[in-house]
Amino acid sequence: MGDISKLETQELLTCLHVQLFHPNQANRPLFHNLPLNEPYEMDAEDPLRLGRDGETCLFVLNDTTVSRKQLSVQAYRKPNSSILSFTIQNLSQKVNLMVGGSELKHLERAELNDKVLLRFGRYELLIWQEPGDSKNKFEILFETCNTSPSQEMGIGVPCRQPVMDSGLPWRNSENGGPTSQEPLESDETIFVV
Repeated sequence: MGDISKLETQELLTCLHVQLFHPNQANRPLFHNLPLNEPYEMDAEDPLRLGRDGETCLFVLNDTTVSRKQLSVQAYRKPNSSILSFTIQNLSQKVNLMVGGSELKHLERAELNDKVLLRFGRYELLIWQEPGDSKNKFEILFETCNTSPSQEMGIGVPCRQPVMDSGLPWRNSENGGPTSQEPLESDETIFVV
């Protein structure tokens, strides 16, 4: 048997818990590219990017209504503090991101509180922090939830109606009503003839 007193003390990592919800998650494999229910260790200096592009985002949502680069979470430390804090940045040019009750437009940032609800399109992400000792690493734990966090928290309608580049709401030509509550995004690399 080895001497336990000579083993290195293991650091307790800060953990970002992320509960994911989409009303159609049971019918579509939206989250199958995420490491669900398994803590994923990250270096604190690396941004956590979420979107549909697997080349630029570490965490991928399998949904064409999600921007290629949707959002980024970055760890940082405040001066004279050993505790990791986090900011969130909206990377989408087409879809605004709701952080708590504030709307973030393209490239705008906000500090993540201990517990916050993020919303974009029909997605809801409830994020909370479990503090740790490590200054260089943190974990992220993705989990799905079966009910809308905004409804459980008593928050109203998830997000605004999508707006196309023309600035006019998307309408169904048959009845004039909205066809979808999901944001619409076109890929700039696809040309329609």
